[in-house]
Amino acid sequence: MPRISTKAPAAPASAVDGGMHQSIARIDLLISALSQEPEKGLRLVEVCAATGLGKATAHRLLSGLVQYRLVDHDAESGRYFVGYKIFSWASGVSNRNGLVELLHPAMARLVTQFGDTVYLVVRNGDAAVCVERLEGSYPIKSLTLKVGDRRPLGIGAGSAAILAALSKPERTAIIAQGAAARRAFPLSDAGLAAILGKADTKGYACIDGAIVPGVCTIGAAITLDDGSPVAAISVSAIADRMSAERQLEIAQAIKAEIETLRKTNAAFFKAANRSRLMSGIGA
Repeated sequence: MPRISTKAPAAPASAVDGGMHQSIARIDLLISALSQEPEKGLRLVEVCAATGLGKATAHRLLSGLVQYRLVDHDAESGRYFVGYKIFSWASGVSNRNGLVELLHPAMARLVTQFGDTVYLVVRNGDAAVCVERLEGSYPIKSLTLKVGDRRPLGIGAGSAAILAALSKPERTAIIAQGAAARRAFPLSDAGLAAILGKADTKGYACIDGAIVPGVCTIGAAITLDDGSPVAAISVSAIADRMSAERQLEIAQAIKAEIETLRKTNAAFFKAANRSRLMSGIGA
């Protein structure tokens, strides 16, 4: 299954029209745009269309980024790509908070048990970032996220599980603030409300074809000892493999793995660690 692909977000005023940290804002905008097409890359005209930057400005900044290996340029095709240097940086960030190392064995057991794709996403403010993906043995893969992908809270089963685990006031505020970002995805506010309502009752989130047709994903939040969610594990498969009985079996298995981790690593899940666990990925 193809992963979700979205256009780069509209350029903020500080990136296009000036303002504090304009150069940094523009670099962030350019690399974010290129990250949406990691395989194909973007031509200069496509970069300008995606970012709203003028041709001369985009070309000047891209040339500098190429020089410092933050962006790669294929002279033959004229396309720009996110540089491998950023990948090497990212590999040093993904386990900064220790979650990947801690949860990898649990994720590996879930992959072995169910044969489908298992994801770990970490909450970062009003978004969730994928920091680990393990592919199962089943030949038809549901690869809806890659490591490094960032989604507004509520987009994706793991992300929705995190949102559902928040206090009602914080959840309401995030839903309102994230409305514009969620419009890039085929999930209505009413659809999200229904998913969260069921998650409140069941203790896990299920997204069945609402974001990627034909794909069903089950996710459960990882919470600290005060109940605040910092991450989530999800299992994703083609809908034909996700009967109601199997959805429940997967949800129970994910929750059991999380509960075991909480019991055997109580110090790790103390509320005092909330800041560290949520800052493992750049804002």
